[in-house]
Amino acid sequence: MAEDGRKKKKKSRRNRRGRSTSADALDDEEQPLAIHNGEAEFSNSATFNADNAPVVMAADSNNASDDDDDPEDSQQPVLTLVQDGMDDEDAIPAPIEEPGGDGLDDTPAFTEEGLAVATAIDASAEDEYIYAAIEYDPDSKPPLHKNRRFRVYTCMAFMVVIAVVVVVVVYTTKSAKGTETTEVEVLVNGPPSGTPTSAPTTNREASGIREQVEAGILQRGANFSTIPETDPRYLALDWILHYDQLQLDSDDKNLYQRYVLALLAFALDSLAWLGCGEHRKFGNVTENFVTEDCQVKNIATEQFESHKVWLSSTEECEWYGVICSSDEVVRGVELMGNGLIGEIPPEISQLRFLQYLALNGNCLFGTIPPEFGMMPNLLSLELHGNGLSGELPSEMYDASKLQLFNVAMQYGFSNVCYKSNGAYVNTLFQGGGLTARNFNPGLWGNVLDENVTKWKSMKGLHLFDNSFTGTIGEGIGDLKYLVFLRAHNNVFQGYLPYGLEKLKKLREVYLYKNELYDSIIPTIGDMEDLEDLRLHENEMYGAIPDSLYNLRKLKKLWLQDTVFCDREEPYECTTESDYGFEGTISKEIGNLKKLQMLLINNNPLGGTLPTEIGLCENLAILHIHKTNLKGPAPREMCGLRDKKLNNEADMGVVYADCRPNNRTQDPFFACDCCTDCCDHTTKVCIADD
Repeated sequence: MAEDGRKKKKKSRRNRRGRSTSADALDDEEQPLAIHNGEAEFSNSATFNADNAPVVMAADSNNASDDDDDPEDSQQPVLTLVQDGMDDEDAIPAPIEEPGGDGLDDTPAFTEEGLAVATAIDASAEDEYIYAAIEYDPDSKPPLHKNRRFRVYTCMAFMVVIAVVVVVVVYTTKSAKGTETTEVEVLVNGPPSGTPTSAPTTNREASGIREQVEAGILQRGANFSTIPETDPRYLALDWILHYDQLQLDSDDKNLYQRYVLALLAFALDSLAWLGCGEHRKFGNVTENFVTEDCQVKNIATEQFESHKVWLSSTEECEWYGVICSSDEVVRGVELMGNGLIGEIPPEISQLRFLQYLALNGNCLFGTIPPEFGMMPNLLSLELHGNGLSGELPSEMYDASKLQLFNVAMQYGFSNVCYKSNGAYVNTLFQGGGLTARNFNPGLWGNVLDENVTKWKSMKGLHLFDNSFTGTIGEGIGDLKYLVFLRAHNNVFQGYLPYGLEKLKKLREVYLYKNELYDSIIPTIGDMEDLEDLRLHENEMYGAIPDSLYNLRKLKKLWLQDTVFCDREEPYECTTESDYGFEGTISKEIGNLKKLQMLLINNNPLGGTLPTEIGLCENLAILHIHKTNLKGPAPREMCGLRDKKLNNEADMGVVYADCRPNNRTQDPFFACDCCTDCCDHTTKVCIADD
């Protein structure tokens, strides 16, 4: 029985071996094993030949050592690796390892030629060994993510995307700062309002501009958290943040000056300016345009000049009236007679390099900001011809570099301007008359006291037509560069200071229509450059000092209409010919060869007119009426009529008491060359009839 069983096992092995060694016996539907790395691997590996082509291999997982004593098995059948599509003779044995030899190892047996030996498989274990058959496709490609070319292209595409994103971000940032706005307001409900519409949603509020302006420009403790949105300071900030097409950064060197100028435009109602203030956008649905150019007529040249509109997208140095140095720093603002309306904002003092400010001839009201004294480079301040009021701030003396200070013509000066909302202001009234019709008294304070000595560089001091009081201090003599002193029509009291004699460069002294008394200083002749002396309509008296005739450059001498004031209530001043300058006219008057105007009427001057008057060949106006001068008129005086005095062109005027005295008597001053005559007793002149 045992023998029969052994024979059956041998027969079974032969059958399996025959099926394995025959390439032609392979089932046409059997899939070849995949080959990897050019080596035949068992269990779960595909096999490749030396040319890396797939081959088919069958192997027994059981060792054949159990039948080593069988003589029929001494010659092991050889399993040949057959490459699909090749003849048997071309088959290349797959490299294999030598068997372990212990008879228990699962490693398949090999022949001496390196061929795998087919071994019998136990039927009971047959289900445990299932070979993985993997189909090999010669046209197959590795996965896309393992493709080297794909990875290179992917990296390149990723870099291009990053570059595009960077370009878009940079372009968007620049566009937010510098792109010109082309949108316009559509005029639907009448003319546009001067107040900007609600600001667009941006992150400009977080840019630091607000904090910079608040800390560096706003004055008197102001901050934007408490300032109403209608305040010019807030409107200027809103414009800088949202409407200014330059879109400055918080660290821009021109931020401060551009904000201050924008504030000036909003505070002084630029929409109502006569020239270059209309900054609103105009247009309709088919036309988009912004007016940025303007034409202004130059009064001096009578020619129209091109400028840029305020609050336009252009540089502030191109705006009308703004004067800048080569480094684009604002050095001057000149807006004379341009219809400016409102109060001067103190923040203008933050134009730290401003040297010249001219806002004269407008409709400004309120007070002069004391912050002007903080402007270290201010050389010229011209605010005359407005409706300013209040006491002149003492801080103004701290502007030690001032050379021209003109705040004249605030009292009694009428100038009418129309606001952009249609309302009008009149500088004749305090506050422009917007709230009440109280007459504007102008500026007041003791402006010429000893503090005036701080203005060491002053050349032109123009204070007339205000309500300044006090005396003229002796310290005025320290203003050695002073050329023009015009302080008439105020309430200055006292006497002329002797310090005037030290002002060698002084050309004009206008102190008339004040409450000055006493005589002319006897050393006035030391003011060798004096050309124009006007002391009329004061309470002055005494003789004309002889040194006055040494003023060889003198062209105009006005001493007429001296007044007499009754100090008792009611306080009243009258003009009387019996009170005032007295004495006689010196023959030294012939030294005044440049004299053009001599007005000494309404004074008790007596004697005769010296013949040396004929040496004053430039004399064109002579008023000697209502005096005690007696005639006849010297022939030398009448000889001037063929020159400038009473010539055929009617350029000259000679007034004298040449009318019959008291209507019936001989003229007090007989003159046949005078143009107008008065009655010495009745004080009636031909011009009065």
